[in-house]
Amino acid sequence: MIVKYDTEQLIRIIKNIFDITGISISVLDTEYNTLARCSKEIDYCSLLQDIEAERMHCNECDRKILKKCRFSKRLEKHICHAGLYDAAMPIVKCDTIVGFAIMGRVRSANSPVSLSHYPDTDAKTIKKLETLYDQLPFITENRLMALYDLLSYIIFDNAIQIVYDPLVTEIVDFIDTNFHENLSVGYLCSRFHISKNSLYKAFNDNFRCTVNEYITERRLKYAKTLLAQSDEPVYQIARNSGIDNYTYFCRLFKIKNGVTPTEYRKKYKN
Repeated sequence: MIVKYDTEQLIRIIKNIFDITGISISVLDTEYNTLARCSKEIDYCSLLQDIEAERMHCNECDRKILKKCRFSKRLEKHICHAGLYDAAMPIVKCDTIVGFAIMGRVRSANSPVSLSHYPDTDAKTIKKLETLYDQLPFITENRLMALYDLLSYIIFDNAIQIVYDPLVTEIVDFIDTNFHENLSVGYLCSRFHISKNSLYKAFNDNFRCTVNEYITERRLKYAKTLLAQSDEPVYQIARNSGIDNYTYFCRLFKIKNGVTPTEYRKKYKN
């Protein structure tokens, strides 16, 4: 799997969003290297990071929220040590994390700050920090979620692309169309004239999972759609998704989603 980043487009789009919202945004690759960033040249955080101890705290906060985001594969929010509202979201394409976005440097109603704890900081710097803090924009939960949706649809779909090996693309297309059938590694190897080792390596390199894990995720994804949009009995949904053993389906569904199929249907129906 090759991830292609259009950095010029990323920079242009997040700059436009920053000009409209005043919310700082950074886009990172999977190794947390910065691809694009937009914020005020001189602001509260910039001055704060001139203080070594605070810069270490900032870096630690970023690492924690990114680690949590990588694990959960969803938007994560927190109030950092400096009293600011930050959020990190994974950039997910084809169920694979291809990067991260950090949004923040803003205040919320629940983010009071006390500048008195900064060690070895002169009164002039403290006063400047207080002034810059008061200039930071506010953000609400709804506004943050709206920005999250905007980023997902506009930035990442257009500026970040995944390029797969042609054979892997062919195999995945076949699985996505026939996941409800009795697919096996042996059958796929025979159909696409590839060895088991090569097939395992291809899926690990491209999706960070095994072939069977990919098939299972595809089946459960389809099952969730049926649970939310149809009135079919759960046992029939299990069969239609390619899992004939009803008990196994229910157990697997709860392991992967944290709720039973029936509980999921009650929560997400319509």
